[in-house]
Amino acid sequence: MDLNDSNMRENSKKPGDSTSQHGNENEENEIHDEIEDEIEIIEMNDEDVLDAEMDDMGLDEDENDNNEEEDDDDDEEEIECDPFLLKLEGHTGAIFCLDVSANNSLIATGSEDDTAMVFHSQNAEIVLKCQGHKDSVTCVRFSHDSQYLATGDLSGLIKVWKMASKEEIWSFELSDLEWLQWHPKGLVLFAGTVDGQVWMWKGPQFVETKTMQGPNAACSAAVLVNQDRCLCCGYGDGSLRIWDLKSAAVAHSLTDRHHAHEGQVNCIDCSTEFNLIATGGLDGIVELVQSNNGKFITKLDCRPRGGEGSSQQQRREGEDEEDAEERENKNSIESVALASR
Repeated sequence: MDLNDSNMRENSKKPGDSTSQHGNENEENEIHDEIEDEIEIIEMNDEDVLDAEMDDMGLDEDENDNNEEEDDDDDEEEIECDPFLLKLEGHTGAIFCLDVSANNSLIATGSEDDTAMVFHSQNAEIVLKCQGHKDSVTCVRFSHDSQYLATGDLSGLIKVWKMASKEEIWSFELSDLEWLQWHPKGLVLFAGTVDGQVWMWKGPQFVETKTMQGPNAACSAAVLVNQDRCLCCGYGDGSLRIWDLKSAAVAHSLTDRHHAHEGQVNCIDCSTEFNLIATGGLDGIVELVQSNNGKFITKLDCRPRGGEGSSQQQRREGEDEEDAEERENKNSIESVALASR
């Protein structure tokens, strides 16, 4: 049979053809009966039938409730699970600072309890307890070779500990300490104080000393720049100075009101690859400066849009100095970091 004959036969069937309609109805009824035979309809309102079905499946409401409680217990256990790999214990006060040795084997902490501690990084065993400080220990720093640890407290007492013998080998007392750090390539220790001084000692005897006197404001942050031959320091008055370590003289500075921060410099970072310095201040501003010549590049305003300037420029009506300072501190830049690329 060709397609034309098939089409002609289909077209020859009339819509009212009773034979065709009865045949289709019979087929549908047969299919419907078969489906009913295979499907068992459960009335959901019939509790007896539903309970019987659950019994056949080996389930009951109590088991369901128990399963839900077990799931809740599992969730609670997961929440209570300690998320850390290592727990350092031994201090009796808050921990203010932490450093990890260059070889990753030791962890040093400084605490409100006037002590510093050194822990083994693998098992949290206490390797050394550094005692003898007069105030909270706020600075702990390992030397570049992991052989020495410098600790400093709020009163300005600095101690150096030799890790091989686990003993104190040197101490020095100055005015209130702001920060402490080692040179990344040699045994040279730096410290900044609240009176604006920068100290430099050369180890291992720490007898050779240099000082660099800044403005009458705290030296609040520092970073080594220019192949570690210079030290860039930020101060409480918002100024920036780059010190030549060999001569202990200022190589470059940003002190004018157009370029300096309007308030303390809180943090500094540098990119040696691009000779770039980034500073963050209490004023909510990040400044970019070239490290090799001290040239100012730009300011990045990180304060909320529509926010007011510093309290030195603007103060709300009826606002006292303390309230203005608290409001200003909310915009303070506490950390900056420059990527190498």
